[in-house]
Amino acid sequence: MSRFLLYTVGLLALAADQLTKFAATSLLLAGESRPLLGPYLSLTVQRNTGAAFGMFPAATTALIALAAIIIIFIAVWGPQVAQSTRLLTVGLGMALGGAAGNLIDRLRLGYVLDFLDLHFWPVFNVADIGITCGAILVVIALFLRARTNQRDNHTNAQPAPPGHSNGRGKGS
Repeated sequence: MSRFLLYTVGLLALAADQLTKFAATSLLLAGESRPLLGPYLSLTVQRNTGAAFGMFPAATTALIALAAIIIIFIAVWGPQVAQSTRLLTVGLGMALGGAAGNLIDRLRLGYVLDFLDLHFWPVFNVADIGITCGAILVVIALFLRARTNQRDNHTNAQPAPPGHSNGRGKGS
């Protein structure tokens, strides 16, 4: 079940990313901007050859390799890692779909298409949302798992009843 959920979430995130990018480029040319929610959100089409926030703009090949490694890792080992919790599975699926969406752009266009503009943050896309929210969900799921394991270990580690040896001999 976790494999199905992982790939379904990944495909949904990928489809949402690619469809919104298609819609953005159908409405505007690169560099154009149109307000969507007053001064809070605009549709601004930009080409990003770099990583997050436009860092490393000349590292397209390295970014393609990194995205491919992440996608392969999540696709192959994600189902085993995520078996214990749906939250972890959904987070990995969102990250998988987001990474695939941006990788498709880099391979097809040579850059990532960004279009969501909050005016106080660098322009981003739906794939970036998937990667970011997916990573947050993975961290939360791992934190909750560690906390549960710690609580279970604490509950199972009961002190020896009075009068029983603790294994260190008398007087220890």
